[in-house]
Amino acid sequence: MGEIFITEEELEYLTDIPTVISEEAVPYKSRKSRMSFEEESKDCITLEEFSELWKESINKLIPILI
Repeated sequence: MGEIFITEEELEYLTDIPTVISEEAVPYKSRKSRMSFEEESKDCITLEEFSELWKESINKLIPILI
């Protein structure tokens, strides 16, 4: 196997691993506005609804030949 050369910037990127993750870097969970489970899940669909939508989509793309 041949030699592999990397730049100083690549070396720094690969070796400079952060030890602390800032909680502010996670935008989807704000400490100020905590929604209840019901509020967060009101726009979700059930597994059965997803399954039906999936079947409809597949049938539109690949019609059943009879």
